[in-house]
Amino acid sequence: MKRILGIDFSGASDAGRKIWIAEAQHDPAAYDAPLVIDRCFPATELPNSGVAPQLALPALARHIAAMPQTVAGCDFPFSLPAELVDAARWTDFITGFPARFPDHDAYRLLNRTRTNLIEIKRQTDRLAGTPFNSYNLRLYRQAWWGMAHLLHPLIVSKKAIVIPQMTSRRGIPTIMEVCAACSLKHLDCYPSYKGRTALHRRSRQRILDCLIELNLLAAPKRALRQQLLDNIGGDALDAVIGAVATTRADFRRKADRFERLEGRVFFELRRDCDRPEQAIGKAAPPAFRMHKPCDARPHEIGRRSASARRPS
Repeated sequence: MKRILGIDFSGASDAGRKIWIAEAQHDPAAYDAPLVIDRCFPATELPNSGVAPQLALPALARHIAAMPQTVAGCDFPFSLPAELVDAARWTDFITGFPARFPDHDAYRLLNRTRTNLIEIKRQTDRLAGTPFNSYNLRLYRQAWWGMAHLLHPLIVSKKAIVIPQMTSRRGIPTIMEVCAACSLKHLDCYPSYKGRTALHRRSRQRILDCLIELNLLAAPKRALRQQLLDNIGGDALDAVIGAVATTRADFRRKADRFERLEGRVFFELRRDCDRPEQAIGKAAPPAFRMHKPCDARPHEIGRRSASARRPS
């Protein structure tokens, strides 16, 4: 069994409240089985955590590293465009990241200066359709905190590996980059769902029901369902979507030279008809079953959301 973590990340001053973690157990051999979420909670509930990122992120790193069979999907950029990496290997880039970029303002300023204020996207950003690049005004704090204070300590201490930049190994937690908004767009089920209104809540319900209909997610228990629908920021739901994307990740395609430096966004919530042969390190069964498409009719869901990765 694999321990699955879907992590909706934040680099805000109150990151502990805004980082949400969806946790599940997943049998890689049972690829058809919908994911059963055991619990979903903010990072403040982790042991020795707190509201500030200086407390919440070390607690999150310890939580990821606590079990060797962990596969965690995190929603923030794991790298820069290749021309800004300035390292032969991603591991060298992340090892030197805090010294090169001592704070988030230096991170944004130095990268914008290098590119003459042009915001360059990674190859994976273009393929997945992420709305912002790694040092965009709305994302740079989140990206810096994630790389400097989550990935850096885990990689330097050899307590986790990141794919596809590194080679997967048994007995050590694996981390991958996910994007809830990209996953929803891939399913063509992307209403405006972050907000306080009744329409926003109905949109969260529609997304949740879409995942259940497609057999990607098991219907959550009543208390958990209520929690996912009541969370007005959509952070809890995003964490669940990240957990589903983590279980559905396709590891067949080898990383090209860009992905070895820039990383890959694992966003596809694959239906059974195009199920990969390998998911979370195991071979999938031969029998396929088609699922009906997501019932996300535009006249029901209203305008498509302009937000994607919520900057924080």
